[in-house]
Amino acid sequence: MRITKGVIVGIIFGFGLSFSISFMFMLFAQGFAGGFTSIFGEVWIYYATIVPFILTFAILGYYFTKQEKVSNKQLWSLSLMSALFITLYSGTIGALFGEWVVRGGSLRTYVEGGYTGVNVDGVLLAGVVYAFILLPLTTPLARLIIQAFLELLKKYKILF
Repeated sequence: MRITKGVIVGIIFGFGLSFSISFMFMLFAQGFAGGFTSIFGEVWIYYATIVPFILTFAILGYYFTKQEKVSNKQLWSLSLMSALFITLYSGTIGALFGEWVVRGGSLRTYVEGGYTGVNVDGVLLAGVVYAFILLPLTTPLARLIIQAFLELLKKYKILF
């Protein structure tokens, strides 16, 4: 029962965090670009981040409920892996999927005409490069978020 609760809390936490991070990123990016065109910005980024955040925190919820104690070194390792997975997925597969959904893609158009209108090779290359270059920034941020997630699990008495 504890494991199920940990996974469910992880899914909910990942879902909420996905939208929160995407929203803050959009506000920051629009501000730097010179103005706000929309309060929610581009919708594709929400699609790009929802899957990796939900998966990551569901797995972390499962992992933390199975462990008696998690050391600081383990938390930093989990933060590094989580940050790399989230940025790598959302910058590559997630970005392509989000663009495909927002632009009205369907399986039929994909099979018949391919994925046109997006530089797939460029997105994949840039996503991988950005994921590794941004690790010094994303890993400490992931560590803070994972610590908040641990505190949430303790608050709901899923962890002791």
